[in-house]
Amino acid sequence: MIRVLPTVLSPRQLATVQDLIGQVRFNDGRITNRESAVKHNLQAPHEDPANAAIAQIVREALIQVQDVRTFALPKQMARTTVVRYEPGMDYGWHVDEALFASTPAMRSDLSCTLFLTPTTDYDGGELTIQLGAQELAYKLEPGSAILYPSTTIHRVTPVTRGVRIAAITWFQSWIADAGQRELLVQLEEARALTARTPQPDARLQVLLESLRTNLFRMWSDT
Repeated sequence: MIRVLPTVLSPRQLATVQDLIGQVRFNDGRITNRESAVKHNLQAPHEDPANAAIAQIVREALIQVQDVRTFALPKQMARTTVVRYEPGMDYGWHVDEALFASTPAMRSDLSCTLFLTPTTDYDGGELTIQLGAQELAYKLEPGSAILYPSTTIHRVTPVTRGVRIAAITWFQSWIADAGQRELLVQLEEARALTARTPQPDARLQVLLESLRTNLFRMWSDT
């Protein structure tokens, strides 16, 4: 399940983040994955004050997005990191880490990329996700994001002109199984559709809500 999240950041939030980017002290991106032979980018250290300020803005914005709450069913959210790609930089095909060292440890169920650079400012740099035999490429306007399963093989194609800057984070869902999350999303959609009919069936609404709530109770990590 891949979900594009348009305009996660308001114009004011985006302007603040873009101002803060100029203060970020970027390091070699391999500092968090020294064994990687495919990671060629720059990233902000977590202790960087500008990155911390951006992370707080992004966190507050993402948790307000209804699609994040519906599709991710978030239990935990990793701290956001700002990444930078200059000409010649890329991140080859890879799968995100399964667990993040935190207290408590966090499992990555969904990955999220928030684009921060106007698409006309750089060439290349598409986030490309393998879906079966297909490759889906995404290059979104600044302030928009994409949510996708952390289990997918994906990459950032080489930047050939300009600079690509994005903020990345991960969610641990209350529901570990992607198929179960999809069923809960479908039930929520069915409930919303029946509620919009001219004469909603009250009993059907209760049954759908009961089914979704009790499946969530059965499947959730507690």
